[in-house]
Amino acid sequence: MTALLLLVLSVAAAPSPPLISVMDEYGRQRSMSEFRGSPVLLAPMYAHCPLACPMIARGLKRGLAQSSASPTSYRVILFSFDPRDTPGDLQLFRERQQLPLSWTIIRANNSADAHRFLDSLGYRYADTNGLFNHLNAVVALTPQLQPAKFLLGTSYRGRDIDDALRVASGQRDWIGKYGSFLLALFLFAALLSMIYIVTSLRTEARGPRTSQYNRA
Repeated sequence: MTALLLLVLSVAAAPSPPLISVMDEYGRQRSMSEFRGSPVLLAPMYAHCPLACPMIARGLKRGLAQSSASPTSYRVILFSFDPRDTPGDLQLFRERQQLPLSWTIIRANNSADAHRFLDSLGYRYADTNGLFNHLNAVVALTPQLQPAKFLLGTSYRGRDIDDALRVASGQRDWIGKYGSFLLALFLFAALLSMIYIVTSLRTEARGPRTSQYNRA
């Protein structure tokens, strides 16, 4: 019982992602640790994507143009999970989508690292013979590169980006700040109610105890 109550009332902290090595569009080896220190808008993608990834990049560019956030207050990273992408592929993706020079495009060095890093963010994808089934999303990361909020789809409103960056900066809304505690409290109350109901049913099933000295 004690162990169950501790499990219900505990609030797990988001795990720190593995600080894997990556390659940028210029062929330089870098570490994800370099990108800590400010909120990050991370767009998982791959350069040879025929449709969704270009739409994500363009949608993010349009959304940031509508955003009120200062461009110096965050970083934008396009993270390719395809180790076959070459520096030239990444550069060509930038040119075709006319991405700002301030954006960073990097690629995981191998599939295992890509999965380890993205899995830690709660992002899933699968390789299907060179094409990838993947979630269409941008992930807002904290300055410690922990996931803060997902922007789903391929089009993002400026106010949604502003909200995601606020959450990533630690300025969480009321539900975001206290939601975990309220959920734990609700589960605890439900557990107590269940114990009460089970105890009551068992008592009714046994029936009233009649003393042999009070029999008529």
